[in-house]
Amino acid sequence: KKETANADKRNEIKLKKSRKRFLIFMISWSASLIIIISIFLFGFYRFLKDYEKVYNESLPCHVMDDFMKDFTPLDVESLYGELSEKPVVSEFETEENVKNYYTKLIDEKNISYTEDRDFTDKNPVYLLTADNYVFGKVSMSQKDAKRSYDLPIYQIDDFEMYSEPEWNVTVQAYDNCKVYVNDVKVSPEYVSRIDLNPEKHFEEFTTLPLKKYYKITGLYEQPEIKVINAFGEEISPKVNNTTGIYETPITAPKEIEDEMIEFAKEAVSVYAQVVCREVNDSALDKIFTKNNMIVKEIKSNSGNLKYFPNHVTQEVEDEIIEFIPYSEEAFYCEIKHTQHMLIYGVRPRDVETDARFYYYKEDGSWKVCGMTF
Repeated sequence: KKETANADKRNEIKLKKSRKRFLIFMISWSASLIIIISIFLFGFYRFLKDYEKVYNESLPCHVMDDFMKDFTPLDVESLYGELSEKPVVSEFETEENVKNYYTKLIDEKNISYTEDRDFTDKNPVYLLTADNYVFGKVSMSQKDAKRSYDLPIYQIDDFEMYSEPEWNVTVQAYDNCKVYVNDVKVSPEYVSRIDLNPEKHFEEFTTLPLKKYYKITGLYEQPEIKVINAFGEEISPKVNNTTGIYETPITAPKEIEDEMIEFAKEAVSVYAQVVCREVNDSALDKIFTKNNMIVKEIKSNSGNLKYFPNHVTQEVEDEIIEFIPYSEEAFYCEIKHTQHMLIYGVRPRDVETDARFYYYKEDGSWKVCGMTF
């Protein structure tokens, strides 16, 4: 019995030792497993964190964010340089006009971008907006090179800013004038219309300048228009608010106009005196061109001229109704010539002559070549 008790005791001690070793093993194994799992989880966390960083960096919106830096503050010079295709500029403007156009289009506006309906992960496309107005587009593609984890690298392939030239002008000027748009001479190829001169009274003497209409389209800014007339003077055309046409008045230097008007008044005065029989009809020979049929008709019908007996012209008054200096050798002038008379020395009477005369410079001297009533 004693031996049996000792054996049981030894077995119990062995069992306790086995359990202790197993417990130690389990604790060690569990600790090792926890350490291994912790290392794995830590590594996986670092992987996820790095993947998330690389993934975010690979998004095309970040390329757009960098691109948008040219808009804050607005750098039109850089933006224009990055355009894939520059707008077509006419011979009357430069790239500076286009840049000014873009500046007015987007300056001080809320600039943003949004995905276009053609957007794909492989080829992202963004629309540029200024206060919700679409003014441009950016197209991207993936580079052959890749980021970590085989994620894409995007590049801008195409950048365009929409442009629509909004200025079209028509300039009317006579064919003896030179037309300039932004200091660039306008060539005959821009002539869209020619008006024939209705005045027939000069046909035997000279050719009158014709009205030409120059049409210039596709301008990005309101142009500066100037005209150099036949006398070398610079003229600024006036815009007709009804037609929108820049109309060029026909003018001459002041000294030439004064000379023309002075002779016109003299010619009308002589004509009025002949009509009222204050002077002989031979006076017409001095103011009309040679062998003028009008003079012959007046002389042959002198009996039908007005006659105011016993009258005295005390003073005259001239009113210029219309004056057109066509060239150095031709002009038209309508004058209302009023003679303030006294009949029989007591009765006042005003006699008006509405003279519409056409003048031509014959042999260096002004003469009347035609007239209308």
